[in-house]
Amino acid sequence: MRDIHSNGWFLDKSNRAVAGVCAGLASYYQQPKWLMRLLAVVLLFTLPGLTLLAYIAAALILPARRRF
Repeated sequence: MRDIHSNGWFLDKSNRAVAGVCAGLASYYQQPKWLMRLLAVVLLFTLPGLTLLAYIAAALILPARRRF
């Protein structure tokens, strides 16, 4: 069961390292932040152009939420 963030992906500005994309996805999927960040780095090395484009698009499009 999801918490108040059940209506879609979001940026987690309170736990961000860069823009909050990985932290928001980790919170949505209830996974550790380090796992999402590791996945992002692995994808950045394997598919750099696509990963960078997807990250920037997500940072610009996804709504920001703060968790306290």
